[in-house]
Amino acid sequence: MSNDVADDTQGEQQTELPIDVVGLLGALARLANEQTKNVLKPRMDDPAVRLVEAYEKHGQPGVVIRAGGEVVGWYTTNVTQPRIVVDIENEKALDEYAEEHSGIEVIIRRNPTWEAALLKHARRDEETGAIVDERTGEIVPGLKYEPGGDPTGTVTFTWEKKDVGKNRLLRAWQNGDFNHLLREAPELMAGPIPPAETS
Repeated sequence: MSNDVADDTQGEQQTELPIDVVGLLGALARLANEQTKNVLKPRMDDPAVRLVEAYEKHGQPGVVIRAGGEVVGWYTTNVTQPRIVVDIENEKALDEYAEEHSGIEVIIRRNPTWEAALLKHARRDEETGAIVDERTGEIVPGLKYEPGGDPTGTVTFTWEKKDVGKNRLLRAWQNGDFNHLLREAPELMAGPIPPAETS
């Protein structure tokens, strides 16, 4: 970085910390990450197992997370979407169809690009249940419809209004509101917040 750029940066940020202090904070962050990742990562993944189970057993799509009575975010159980796929049990029929429509490569397999395009334009006829290529109107053998709705085994967590949920959760955590829940995970317990230094 040139001196001109450094001078401009210092002019914009008069409270900038010295590089050795920034380096120390970076080292502390790395240490904290190394010390806690094996403990914290499983805790972040724990809700997925329970939420997928709740979806499978009771159809519960997710759960809202509150701290101090305020919403901080929510988990949503991810589910498969309806789609058209190759019917492995009737794949020979699709091979024959592919051969008739220039969808076979020289190595005697369906061209993956052709198949992807076919699946993109394949639609299920709601009256007959047949899979139709919407470009030609032809019924395509060797494809089947999967209705979706099965849990994928993963969940998505969404924070309430960007950082609002994070701030609410952090405030409640720092207040020690969850310490009664964290006896088995003392690494997550909030300690006393040190007073700000006055000089």
